[in-house]
Amino acid sequence: MLRYRRHVLADEWWFWLAAGAVLGLSALAAGRFRAWSASVRRAALARHVVEAGPGRHLDLRVGGIWSDLWWLSALVGVWVVASPWIWGYEDVRGAIAVDAVTGGAVIALTLAGIVFASLNALSVLAGLWLVPAPWIVGYGSEGGPVGLSDVLAGLAIAALGVAALTSATRRIAPGAPMPVGRVRRSVDLDE
Repeated sequence: MLRYRRHVLADEWWFWLAAGAVLGLSALAAGRFRAWSASVRRAALARHVVEAGPGRHLDLRVGGIWSDLWWLSALVGVWVVASPWIWGYEDVRGAIAVDAVTGGAVIALTLAGIVFASLNALSVLAGLWLVPAPWIVGYGSEGGPVGLSDVLAGLAIAALGVAALTSATRRIAPGAPMPVGRVRRSVDLDE
């Protein structure tokens, strides 16, 4: 089917095969992604980039399959960035700006959220922004899956951000009433 009187990536069978292959291979590599993110957190704690807080302990072991889904959030961010070209609405005013900026922000926040877990809250906000954005900016009325793609991606990003925040909270020693981590200050203001 031709959208906007021209051929788009979403019309090609090979595109969906490639997208499925990327998702499948990423899912197969999820264990390596979790091990890498645990090593990044361990290095950040050892270099005093972050600290757990007084009397707190962070669990830095590699978690189970649901413990680190940042790779899936980053993939959805890439999908959002590429959406104008996938669905063929790259010439609609405002569409590229919204999708490229929001998708890029999600990718950056997700990667930074490996160490600074509270940044995942901003990913949740970015995902929630994508739900009404097609109609606020004006490209949601273009027909086809244009608005639906951003709505579903936004909901997925928000859900993955909440899952990342929940997972990060579980890494704190039981009963610890502090946030996941905080940026180390050179001068402690509490003293």
